[in-house]
Amino acid sequence: MQERRRASRQAKNRAPDHVEGAQEKIARLLGILATKDLDRTGQVTLLRGVGFGVDEIAEMLGISANNVRVASHFGRKRKSRKKRKVKKVDG
Repeated sequence: MQERRRASRQAKNRAPDHVEGAQEKIARLLGILATKDLDRTGQVTLLRGVGFGVDEIAEMLGISANNVRVASHFGRKRKSRKKRKVKKVDG
């Protein structure tokens, strides 16, 4: 009985499918606009940082999922190089 009530409340609180689809489109559009002036590695790094998955980013940018993974790796590598440079200057 309690499970039915809980399921009913969850169904009421959930947005209709057309609203969820619109929200996804808006999120993708914002992701593309936010990364417009960045290189591919910067685009992937930023989109991964805000929570988009590999497949979503690949679809947004029109590249393969493997290409996204490689760019993500280079982004992490670039970030670690910047940290090392800061440590050398300070130390």
